Amino acid sequence: MGREVHGQEEQQQQSSAFEQTYGGDLFALWSESLGDHCHHGYYENHLQLDGNGTLNEDSFTFAREAAVRLIDKLLLWANIPDGGGHGPQRILDVGMGLGAASRYFGKKFPHATVQGISLAKVEVEIATKLTASQNLSDKVSFLYADARTLPFPNNEYDLVWCLECADHILEREQLMKELARVTAPGGKIMLTTMCNRELLPHEKSLSESEKEVLENIFSDDLAVASWSQPSLYLRLAEENGLEAIQSDNWTKYVTPGVPIWIHFYKNSDLSIVGVKAFSVALPALMKAYEQGLVEYFVFKAVKPSS
Repeated sequence: MGREVHGQEEQQQQSSAFEQTYGGDLFALWSESLGDHCHHGYYENHLQLDGNGTLNEDSFTFAREAAVRLIDKLLLWANIPDGGGHGPQRILDVGMGLGAASRYFGKKFPHATVQGISLAKVEVEIATKLTASQNLSDKVSFLYADARTLPFPNNEYDLVWCLECADHILEREQLMKELARVTAPGGKIMLTTMCNRELLPHEKSLSESEKEVLENIFSDDLAVASWSQPSLYLRLAEENGLEAIQSDNWTKYVTPGVPIWIHFYKNSDLSIVGVKAFSVALPALMKAYEQGLVEYFVFKAVKPSS
């Protein structure tokens, strides 16, 4: 299939980094309060804190609902039919977390089969158990796999979904190549990620103060690869022959939920691996969103039918 082969040792190292940061304890902590969707939410109203400026149970409910709403808004934006027999039949969820989006697709699209992949074995194990508990194992499954070398045939999936996964992959050229390869003719790719702002014509790089803010967000402790500009993804889509390429900046829709995460981690057990790193990263992320240094980038494209 002409796929680039990455060494087994390299894959194991990256997998170990995921395991260390996003291990079972952190997932258990997250899911207990914020549910199984480990991603931003779509907020149509701003977060309301109580009189003491702290969170309450309603705030966590607000976040859980917003996480599901983000999926629905993305599907609507991508003009993907809402259920019935007209939706996608074969869906690939790249970097599926705890498998919440995969299970949601399994319920929303009754005739679809869904395959989720992750480079963290703990995610695959937890997602598989949760899916079995909801009696969805016959149509929703998970696999330990590398998004840079997807173990699937060409032209396999009607919808390739990549939600907040590209942040963790340094070789984005290879990622986009693989996403395009496994997408069926006429199928759609949906990707979201955090990007730094585009450089202005006179700029050669971001300022040192901007770089410092970004370093506080993405660190080795969070197993995140690097920053990219939105234009990189658009260029890669064109280079891989995709059509109907569109993108947007949804920062204003996701930022109202970041304070929920900040308060959540601030009041969590710092001895749990990952909590301390997120406690530092999230205030920096909020600052970067507010300054326009970082945007929540959403992207969609179609693979030509011929």
